[in-house]
This record gives sequence, C-alpha cells and structure tokens, in this order.
Amino acid sequence: MIIDLHHHLIAEDDYVDGLLRAMDATGVDQVCLSGLGVPSGGWLPGLTPTNDDVAAAMHRHPERIIGFGVIRLGDDPPERIAQLHDAGFRGIKTTRPRADYDDPRFDEHYALAERLGMPVLFHTGMILPSPADRRDDVSSARCRPVRLDRVARTFPELKMVMAHLGMPWHEEAAQMCRFHPNVYVDLSGSQQGWRNRKAPSFFADLFWWPGALDKIVFGSDVHWRELASARGDHERILDLLNITDETRAAIFGGTASRLIGLEGAS
Repeated sequence: MIIDLHHHLIAEDDYVDGLLRAMDATGVDQVCLSGLGVPSGGWLPGLTPTNDDVAAAMHRHPERIIGFGVIRLGDDPPERIAQLHDAGFRGIKTTRPRADYDDPRFDEHYALAERLGMPVLFHTGMILPSPADRRDDVSSARCRPVRLDRVARTFPELKMVMAHLGMPWHEEAAQMCRFHPNVYVDLSGSQQGWRNRKAPSFFADLFWWPGALDKIVFGSDVHWRELASARGDHERILDLLNITDETRAAIFGGTASRLIGLEGAS
C-alpha cells in the first residue's frame, strides 16, 4: 500500500476527481488530505479549502482519502482537536503557529492529540512569504525542528511528522528522528525545490544510524498534476541509496499506516 501523508486540497473545480485519477495512475492508494483555509484565510492562492471541504471529500471517498484537520496553534483551542476527531479526521496538520511549537500554552493541544491517537503533521522549516504575513504574525523560526524537542520529550506517545525535513534545518530534523522514537519526517517539496538539489550522499549522511531511513514517510505536498513526479523523485533517491524492499515499503506506506492507525482497521 502506498500512502501520501501530506497532500492539500486546492480550490479548483473537480480537484478531488483529478487527484483520484492521478492516484490511480501513480499507484497511490490513499492520501492524507488537509486544507489550509481555517487558520489563515486566503494566505496563499488556491489554499482556501476548509476542514469542512476536506470532510466532504473524505466522506465521499472514504477508501481513498484520509482527513487531516487543520488547526492554528494560538488561535484554535484544544477542543478543536476533539471536534475534528469526532468528525472523522484521523490526524492533525498545523503551520504558522502564533508562538514557538514548544510553547507550554500548546501542551493541552498535544496532550489531547496524544490521547486520541491523532498524529500531528507539523510544517517545519521556512514558510513561503505571503501578503498575509504581517496580519498573521508569521515567523519561520517558530517552526524549526528543534522547537519540537520538548514536545517529543513531554508527550512520548504523540506521533509527530515533521514536513519538508525541516528545510533548511535538515540536520536538526534528522537528529530529532534519531533521538525521539515518536518523531518522523517527510521529504515533501516542489519539483524545483530543495529535494532535487541534493545528492543521494546528502540523505545517506543525514540518516546514518541503523534503521534511520525507517523514520521517513512519503509525502508529496504538490498539485495532483505533479504527484507522479513526486513519487518518481522519491523512487530515484531510494534506488540510489540501495535500500531494502522492506524499508521502501515502510517509507511508502507501512509506517504511515501504523501512525494513522489503519493497521487492523475495518
């Protein structure tokens, strides 16, 4: 099974239909879908769908689409996580926090997600500039991977995925995976972005300890038209690293299935 752990619903007519066709063409069985409309309005073109829009898509296609509800730490109360869980969302996506990810004011959010078994997909690294940055009080420094160190220590059963390998703080992200059993990363990004500018030795140097590559999950974070390219990029990197079939299967879906709680689900 192949699971794309990081995909966003985009405000285009028939986007979900196009996504399903792209999934069929590329062998992707399921996507973890989220919007970004709730926490920050129309801060980037196309990223206006809300949690309600995602819920509609996941209810129409429950075998293919797994809902990740968006919250903005500092705006949404902890109870919002419970509401999303009750609505059928399996995980949480968060970005653009009002304070550092490790601010104690967010501990109630993390404790609730931990108790409910909802993995949290954190944006880590630089945030794309937008006209809403001043209004939304945006700071990339709040999203450094190391800002999740206290969170991982305080909530060891909270399943945490750091998007984009913390770009540009890649080593921080890798070492977070090394030190914390509950922390994982994805390598998501655009075709023109950081991932394709790195040699295979870059990944081998970062993920050097036994079992290190098992801490990576597949996430695309691209338009459905680029889904095939995103999968191909990952396949190329893994081919050049000469990883085992077992590790490849874990990266492309086995680990995500376990984090989301799909194993044994009816």
